Amino acid sequence: MLTILGAKVSIEAVGFFVLFIASEVIGNSKLKSNSLVQLLATLVNGLKPLRKEDDQIDAIRRIIQGR
Repeated sequence: MLTILGAKVSIEAVGFFVLFIASEVIGNSKLKSNSLVQLLATLVNGLKPLRKEDDQIDAIRRIIQGR
């Protein structure tokens, strides 16, 4: 836990906010043309097919909606 301006925050929360702000900055600037950023974006997009969370959420929604 870190204390920032008197508020206790977990390291994971700080990491999430840092990555969120970085994604917003990269999305709205010319950093998209940076080869390192493109490499990381390609890596992340390549891992998307391995993620199963979206499929699980869709299955739960179908169950709730009675389909």
